[in-house]
Amino acid sequence: MSEKRIEPLRAWRRLHSRVICDNNWLRVQIDRVELPDGRPYDYTIIHRHTDGVAALVFDDDNRLLLEREYRYPVDEVIWQLPGGLVDPGEEPLAAMQRELTEETGYVAETWEYLGVFWDNPALSAMKIHLFLARQVHDSGKIHHDEAEFLEVTWRSWAWVKEAVRAGEIKERVLLAGMGMLLARGWC
Repeated sequence: MSEKRIEPLRAWRRLHSRVICDNNWLRVQIDRVELPDGRPYDYTIIHRHTDGVAALVFDDDNRLLLEREYRYPVDEVIWQLPGGLVDPGEEPLAAMQRELTEETGYVAETWEYLGVFWDNPALSAMKIHLFLARQVHDSGKIHHDEAEFLEVTWRSWAWVKEAVRAGEIKERVLLAGMGMLLARGWC
């Protein structure tokens, strides 16, 4: 079966850009571009000032560490992985280790880099670095950010898969992490 191409696949040409918002978290930019067929188009880009990190953290009973947190844009309490943003000059693994302790109080002894993916390439070039962590113990040191209110819980892998099937888990980083484990033969 051959691929059907409707329009030529080539890079768009940027004609000019303007920034409409720039703060500590992101910059919103509108680029006037020329599409492959020659038409002009305004494209909105959200620049994050850093990459993100997340980890699939498993205990000795093969349970996954999950967080529940209210997320304002979707107006729901969601299931998610521990994670956050990489500080300037910080390596992704160091950022993930810091975030795990700050958010959950846990420390992991064994770390494996699973890979990187774009958070949402239709809006941003932000990347998420994903890790697998094991041999976990409680450090007792939790330090939440100002707007961080979360609950930490361990769930069986069977529970996590059923929560995805039932539509209870919808968060993209957690789903991408499960996909990376599936590609490694975990599921």
